[in-house]
Formats: sequence, structure tokens, C-alpha cells
Amino acid sequence: MKCNCKATESVLAILVIVFSFWEVTYSKWIIIIVAVLLLLHALSCKNCANCDVPVARGNAKKRR
Repeated sequence: MKCNCKATESVLAILVIVFSFWEVTYSKWIIIIVAVLLLLHALSCKNCANCDVPVARGNAKKRR
């Protein structure tokens, strides 16, 4: 299963923001569920752990 981390985390972040400002009786539970989903995603996603960070290399001196 391929995970689209950017979309998943964006949707969950929007849910947290909306339900933290919009006070209803069940908003606390929705924030807790979203936090648990974010935690499970961070622990189980293989794509998030394999970020390809480019290695900085110095400028090589050219020999003449």
C-alpha cells in the first residue's frame, strides 16, 4: 500500500485545527482520535523514514 504522507497529514492537521476552534461536545474525542492516527502513521509508515536528503558536497578543485 502506497502512502501519500503529505495528503494524509494535511487532512489530519485540518481536522485538528477545525475541531480545536469549533467547540462541540465530541470535539475532544475527534482531536484524540486524530492524534492517535498521526502517531500510528508516524510509527508505521515506511515512506516517512526513508527521506532522501541530498548530501552536501564541497566544490572539487580542477587540476590543470
